[in-house]
Amino acid sequence: MYSFELSEDRKAFQKAARDFAENEVRPLNGKFDDDWNTHALMSEVLKKAAALGFMGLPIDPKYGGSGADGMTIMAVIEELAAVNGGVACVIGDTWFAQTPIVIAANEEQRERFLRPLSSREKANLGCICMTEPASGADIEDPRMKLRTVKTMVREEGNQYVINGVKMWPSNAGIASHYVVIATTDPRKEDAGSCILVVEEGTPGLSFGKIERKMGMPEDQNREVVFDDVRVPKTNLLGKIGDGQRILQTTVAYNRLGAGMISVGLARGAFDYALNYCKSRVVGGKPLIEHSLISAMFADMAMEIDAARLLVYRASWALRKRDPHRARYSDMAKVYATNAAMKVTTDCVQVMGSYGYSREYPVEKYMRDAKIVQIYLGPNELLRQLIGESL
Repeated sequence: MYSFELSEDRKAFQKAARDFAENEVRPLNGKFDDDWNTHALMSEVLKKAAALGFMGLPIDPKYGGSGADGMTIMAVIEELAAVNGGVACVIGDTWFAQTPIVIAANEEQRERFLRPLSSREKANLGCICMTEPASGADIEDPRMKLRTVKTMVREEGNQYVINGVKMWPSNAGIASHYVVIATTDPRKEDAGSCILVVEEGTPGLSFGKIERKMGMPEDQNREVVFDDVRVPKTNLLGKIGDGQRILQTTVAYNRLGAGMISVGLARGAFDYALNYCKSRVVGGKPLIEHSLISAMFADMAMEIDAARLLVYRASWALRKRDPHRARYSDMAKVYATNAAMKVTTDCVQVMGSYGYSREYPVEKYMRDAKIVQIYLGPNELLRQLIGESL
């Protein structure tokens, strides 16, 4: 029989995340927008996150991590996003980059890559490099079989040489490990696909300008350029031809992260707007006592709970290797991100001009929610995949 109650271990991780977000992140929430081009504040936040073990949360204790399972990670990321979606994204994308290593690395690679990523002394971030300038979400579409990928790999002696450009990866320029989706020949489709790990400071690795965005200023996005970047063959995850399979498994797991970040964003905006409407008096009574406003909050509460349950179902399905696990993951991502956009917009609406003001947090929740409908597979693409899977 399935229980909806979190285990004591999960509650402990959840509380640790909540305390960290409230004590270390919330006091800085009004400052991140002005720090978009230096990320100096995020550097300090991430040092504290690493010291608490958050960076290595999914990593096996054998390599210095906490060994948390998928449902625990979802509980943690909701708490982070309920305070700040950008911080949740930065930490979550480090976990995203770790996933192909966890899935496909051999023992030597896990020791070499996962141990530094789980460090508590230094905030070592991961960056997964997928999207390219010309092809956008093609790389996340399994039907395309990576045939539009232009990041090329060639073999030279005991090395692989990488050339290409990636766009929009999180943690670009500040990560310690870059997990690169590439191909030996796009005409070979899946058979040419590969994933390699490039470590910071490798000659030929460079970065474009920091992108200024509508939301999530905490998350640093930059163009990543590979110009004859040479890595040893021991940096290849699996073998040539495994890249597409590893990638699709990776995105199935990490679309849940996007879904639960969205749940957290919606919940954070909802909690603030609800408290506001309990004290804001209009027409002689608190806003929440007006039937129209009360009904809006009822709809929002249902959307948030339904989204959370879809994420947990997908996490359960992945752990059980359910045959429909990829569909459940896509459904959770689409539903939760759409719910977050609707809930945060409604929270701005019920607060009126105050909701639109940067003195109050709901406008940031709304700005942050938009991108999650786009990254890790835009919702339009995922709806196609869900439909085809039926």
